[in-house]
Amino acid sequence: KRRRRQDMMVLRLLVLVVLVLVVFEGRLIRTMFTQSNDTSDDLYSSGSNLAQGNMGGSGADGSGGNALLTSETDFLADDVSDSSDTADGGSADVALAGLTISSSAQTGGSSVSSAAEAEYIDSPAVVPFQTPAMDDSYFSDAVFIGDSRMEGFRNTSGITQGTFLTSVGMTLTSISDTKIQTSDGNITVYQGLSGIQYGKIYLMLGTNDLGFYPMEEFLVTAESVFEQFHKLQPNAIIYICSVIYVEESKVVTDYVNNENVIAVNQNLVKACEDLPYCHYVNLNEILSDGYHSLISGASQDGVHLYADYSKLMLNYLKTHYLV
Repeated sequence: KRRRRQDMMVLRLLVLVVLVLVVFEGRLIRTMFTQSNDTSDDLYSSGSNLAQGNMGGSGADGSGGNALLTSETDFLADDVSDSSDTADGGSADVALAGLTISSSAQTGGSSVSSAAEAEYIDSPAVVPFQTPAMDDSYFSDAVFIGDSRMEGFRNTSGITQGTFLTSVGMTLTSISDTKIQTSDGNITVYQGLSGIQYGKIYLMLGTNDLGFYPMEEFLVTAESVFEQFHKLQPNAIIYICSVIYVEESKVVTDYVNNENVIAVNQNLVKACEDLPYCHYVNLNEILSDGYHSLISGASQDGVHLYADYSKLMLNYLKTHYLV
């Protein structure tokens, strides 16, 4: 009887060991298959989320139609916060540069809009995407001219190089009279361009010109300003930044709307096509929600960008230049 009991105990132990092994091996196999499927899903998601649009562009040889490289998203997304809220209260909907996922642009939670595709401009005047990405030293010989949006870029993008000639409310029509506070006193933009010679000029004006009518006169005014820039800085590359879209639901001024933004930008592109020393920087490729509007939550007032989006703009400038 004692031997029989011992045999029964051994048998029970063997059964218990077999059960433990079966459970353990089953979990291991299930984990292996789950990880494999997750990896496949991640690869598929990453591949489908890359912007596939095209960018018009002009290199030093004047060629156009430069294709948007899928790796562009990696360059432009650097240093942009992944959190849903920015430090200063802004909601960051940026998933990848050139690909925005905006709550206002979603349908049933599944619609993803590619701003690079939606904002494509077929013009040799558009500055193309380039590699490698430049660092801040590229801007050491640059002067940035603009209104409060350019001031916001200076203050929140993290840029460390460059000279800024900015004034709140500046327009293309008032640029010759607007006074800018500098360490040397109050000067105009033209006075600021009359001394040191710069290698690059970045101009961001037009937001305060949105109520300018008729648009044919705006084109004449813009080209006159650009011609004066070239006269004062004949060796400088002149980059004309697009007027960034607005979030209309937050804007109180009726003429500050995206229909007028589109009209102004069309004239800026035309000016760059007319003047071979001017080149159009299409910032809306990364700041549009894909539906010709500013990314929802990118601005507190619908006009001035939160820091995350200013950083995105800086990264865009570092990968869009002429060689």
